[in-house]
Amino acid sequence: MEQDPALPRWQPTCFAGEARLRFETDSVELQAWLSGQPGSRDISDAGSRMMAVQLWADEALLLAEWPLGPLQPDPRRLTPVGGRMPLAQPAGQARRRLALKLVSGQPGSWDRLHDCKRLLLPHRFLQPSLTGSVQVRFAEGELKLAIAGISNPRAAGELSGTLALELWALQRPYDGGPFQGQPLGSLTLGSLGGQQQWSDLGPSWRWPDTVPLAVAQGQLTLMLREWTPAAYVTRDWRRLDWPRQPDDGQAVSVNRSTTARLRSVPGVSDRLARQLVASRPFASLDELLRVRGMNERLHARLRDRLVL
Repeated sequence: MEQDPALPRWQPTCFAGEARLRFETDSVELQAWLSGQPGSRDISDAGSRMMAVQLWADEALLLAEWPLGPLQPDPRRLTPVGGRMPLAQPAGQARRRLALKLVSGQPGSWDRLHDCKRLLLPHRFLQPSLTGSVQVRFAEGELKLAIAGISNPRAAGELSGTLALELWALQRPYDGGPFQGQPLGSLTLGSLGGQQQWSDLGPSWRWPDTVPLAVAQGQLTLMLREWTPAAYVTRDWRRLDWPRQPDDGQAVSVNRSTTARLRSVPGVSDRLARQLVASRPFASLDELLRVRGMNERLHARLRDRLVL
């Protein structure tokens, strides 16, 4: 969205003074003022155009939105705006840089930016989180996790909603907002009191029969989710490395297998698996010797484990 140029028949409306935000778990209350320059007109007079105030995090995640009706300034040409609205908290424990934006257009298609007010202090949202290390391994047809802990940093006595762990293969690395991908497994944990923690969790999931091994090319992500009146929302996440799958004694196709399947063969490194995929198709196993990283000794070890 580009900064709005000078508008016909009125001058841009902007924020005036300090804005106040009060956060609760899944709502936020705004108190702010808008100002118009002398001679400006209410922007809502311009046909069907509407206005809204938006709350953004890190210039990337829309957290809340306040649609505005007709603006009626007081004698000082100041108009109070705000109220309580649902809050889409970004996942994770990072401190977020917040900004208020005054926009116009239509709901879902705000095409003009009139003012942007950046809040000076970054804000950290208090929500259940993963603590310590998270490790993953593949054994006996299952993905097994070792989670150091899950904590609820909210005030003592503030019980969380029902918490759940979900394992996903995402199309792209997660950043705390919306996501798309393939679910691999889930586990409901229950509610956790404020200032309390669960330690040493070891969930495991059977590899879904409906999920092809090619899904291992996505971003393996563990998400901590919390039930709210709206639905489950993500509170924290960890990006995980795909574990090596143990050799099952069956020959592996060098022309058809995924990178993850090839690197499950003892002796095939991550780098060599990628080189094999990039160099195929192969007409014979002898052609593997032309792949960077393959030598005669390793080739001899792998001949009984690989097929075309």
